[in-house]
Amino acid sequence: MAGILDFAPAIVLLPFLSFLIALGAGRYMPKGGALAGIGATAGSFVLSIATFFAVSGGQTYNQTIYTWAEGLDAINLTFGLLIDPLSSMMLVIVTLVALLVHIFSLGYMNDEGETGLPRYYAGLGLFTASMLGFVVADNLLMAFMFFELVGLCSYLLIGFHFRQDGPPSAAKKAFLVTRFGDYFFLIGVVAVFATFGSAAFAGPDAFPVLAEEALNGEHSVNTFLGMGEQAWFTVVGLLVLGGVVGKSAQFPLHTWLPDAMEGPTPVSALIHAATMVAAGVYLVARMYGFYVLTPTTLAIIALIGGFTALFAATMGVVKKEIKQVLAYSTISQYGYMMLGLGAGGYVAATFHLMTHAFFKALLFLGAGSVIIAMHHNENMWDMGGLKDKMPVTYYAFLSGSLALAGIVPFAGFWSKDEVLYETLIHGLGGSPILLAAYAMGLLAVFFTGFYTFRMVFLTFHGEPRSGTARDPHGVRWNVKGPLAVLGVLAATTGLVNMVPVEKLFGIKGIDFLHQFLDGSFSSLNAHHYAELIPYSSGYIGGEAGTVAIGAAVSLGFALGGAALAHVLYNVPEPVEHTDKLGSIKTVLYNNYYQDEYQVWIATGVVQPISRVLDKFDQGIVDGVVNGISSVSLFAGGRVKRIQTGVVSNYVALLTLGLTALLLGLGLLGGWFA
Repeated sequence: MAGILDFAPAIVLLPFLSFLIALGAGRYMPKGGALAGIGATAGSFVLSIATFFAVSGGQTYNQTIYTWAEGLDAINLTFGLLIDPLSSMMLVIVTLVALLVHIFSLGYMNDEGETGLPRYYAGLGLFTASMLGFVVADNLLMAFMFFELVGLCSYLLIGFHFRQDGPPSAAKKAFLVTRFGDYFFLIGVVAVFATFGSAAFAGPDAFPVLAEEALNGEHSVNTFLGMGEQAWFTVVGLLVLGGVVGKSAQFPLHTWLPDAMEGPTPVSALIHAATMVAAGVYLVARMYGFYVLTPTTLAIIALIGGFTALFAATMGVVKKEIKQVLAYSTISQYGYMMLGLGAGGYVAATFHLMTHAFFKALLFLGAGSVIIAMHHNENMWDMGGLKDKMPVTYYAFLSGSLALAGIVPFAGFWSKDEVLYETLIHGLGGSPILLAAYAMGLLAVFFTGFYTFRMVFLTFHGEPRSGTARDPHGVRWNVKGPLAVLGVLAATTGLVNMVPVEKLFGIKGIDFLHQFLDGSFSSLNAHHYAELIPYSSGYIGGEAGTVAIGAAVSLGFALGGAALAHVLYNVPEPVEHTDKLGSIKTVLYNNYYQDEYQVWIATGVVQPISRVLDKFDQGIVDGVVNGISSVSLFAGGRVKRIQTGVVSNYVALLTLGLTALLLGLGLLGGWFA
């Protein structure tokens, strides 16, 4: 008898079907194909919920669906599905956010008279299907293929308004920057196959299992560049990390994400919350059984994450556009997830991935509601006074803002603080790098509280500063419904994993994710990270004291940032106090000149080198080849003249040739001596 997990392929296929319907028949359908997309994602969401409960009951699914290439040495390239605790949780997140984005689009796209709706809903369907395919992929090559499809969909949707100047440019930038990272990812995929002969995530031939066995001396694997196994595994992990840094917009490949705000706001919600940017962090979590074997790689991941969290947060404090603030907050929050993964907080990082998906989708959809009310004006300095005009949007947005800032008891507090807690205790266990990363993450909390509530006060509080905002929604369920659902989730989802409370007071049953996820990667790997880098026993006041003090300090930083924003901006007629930063603000507003720096690298370094290589290629390589071909052409041109087609000429040539041959042999053989 078939179980619910046997229907798991339908979770991916339903949104793909909506893509085909919208693409082929959307122009003839009501709402431009939106209803097909809503129905498909709703079906996937229901199946994902059922799958989640089945996995919670102990079921798993790891099946090869199709073998599309068979190679030497038993290396097969396959498509397959892996349903385990991590992927089942992510399926629920992706399908729920995608469903709410589809519904919200009815109010944001259809009701606003946008053109090209079949193309838009086809893109949403393919985007959702691609991310779901990536989530359930059972091997690294399949994951890479869907990883690239996600990138393609982001290009198509960011550039949706292709007749304008900004969106096509932003789409190309997103595509090129992420492709740069994916180049290293592709090399990493090849390296995994060359090293282990398998790229499976789970099962006896899973490459994390083979890597651990190799380190334990149970068998040997291929290594390259004269490296030992540990060093080579670090190289392989860093190669795959290149794709992660690009997709999840981590330093230095973060520059594409703020420009991606040129796309429709519901697309931004999907990209930031559950698809494109989430893909990189999910990949590290998916490969965690391999990454725990390379502490050097984990330290680099933590350092990148901590630095990115602080780096992006500082830029968010000076932005004028509401979606720009949210974009830099996304970069910063994914930095926290990378910090958690690098510090050994596998569950903490995936917990923050879940809570962030809900409150960031909420904030972007809330921003979309505001943008409609402001006649598509995104400048917060032209807003103000929207609190009373848009109460549903305001209170939902406030819930997301409290979660983003990490204010107790909202979701972001629990997940962000657990990331910092894991980083701190592993740092105290003897890692200066983790302590430095913790300090950066903690400092970023203050900036997060400040820019978040600066955004809230400038947008909703004070007096209206530019004309009269309209409330276009009336009783539109398609706008208020998704905001209400996400507002509740932003306030409550942190309760599923209140680990600090469990550790402090011994209350059981409230650390669900630890019970559900902990060890899911270790089913592929016999060791937990805590066994590889032991916890320190010298905490301040013991483990419970460390939890309490760490949470109190973090909350104090968040409240300090929010309080400063309240003093400076929660006034009837606010002024831009960040102008007092002078040249520092100029640097922050221009994103530390990262775009200019990357352009300089491209034009000042890469382009001259490319020109030299091009001259070498054309002058030396092509010159030799062309010279040989020219000689051949010249000789052929002369020889073809004797091909007259006259038989008597050929007989005469044969006779003369035979006579010359005999004469030559006679002279050499001494016949005429």
